[in-house]
Amino acid sequence: MKKLSLMLMMSVIAMGSYAQKKNYVPYFRIAINGGYSYRMGKVASDINGEARNYMKQLKSGFNIGADATYYFNYSFGLGIKYDRFQSSRSAVIPVVVEGSNMRTNVMDNISINYIAPTFSVQSFNASRTQYVYINFSVGYLGFHDDGWVYRNKVTLNGATVGVGLGMGYDIRLTRKLFAGGQVDLITGGLKSYTREDGNSRVRVNLEGEHKEDLSHLSFALGLRLDI
Repeated sequence: MKKLSLMLMMSVIAMGSYAQKKNYVPYFRIAINGGYSYRMGKVASDINGEARNYMKQLKSGFNIGADATYYFNYSFGLGIKYDRFQSSRSAVIPVVVEGSNMRTNVMDNISINYIAPTFSVQSFNASRTQYVYINFSVGYLGFHDDGWVYRNKVTLNGATVGVGLGMGYDIRLTRKLFAGGQVDLITGGLKSYTREDGNSRVRVNLEGEHKEDLSHLSFALGLRLDI
């Protein structure tokens, strides 16, 4: 990932070497995005049948996000990023409840929130009507699941450090408004989480393939405003 990041950054800088740079004024860019997301982690091998299919369905979801970046010169900027992955499903599947195997209702409503400072590298054409950029970030990656199993509400919470890499393309609509698309990869994993069910609150440690992989790939479209 480090080699890919370096190659992409050098490509963007090289593309922008011919751009008009006179009269450049530093500016803020505010972006809002939304689209499709897919979690990259594998389902543990000991989860089978209907439960496995249910877990696979939860890997697909939608994302919403926002970025605020200050470009202090022709190529580089600093900012902050927010990204939210969301997926919810319900089903009737075999589960273990209080030590007994039974077929019952389950529901999950999962959100993964990423908040991080960003370093951005941009390039634009001579007329500054088209932009490409790459964003790098490291920050907070939080997991939350509001779920039900049988007649019990179950809440899971956890957090870790996440790493993000994104690339996008914007085209000018008006003097200050742009439309664009971007692809983001956010990576990170939980080694433990807190489980609450109304009667108890316990910390669950995860090992091996049961570690909760929060990595997800997002494809989004949105609007950008230059200030």
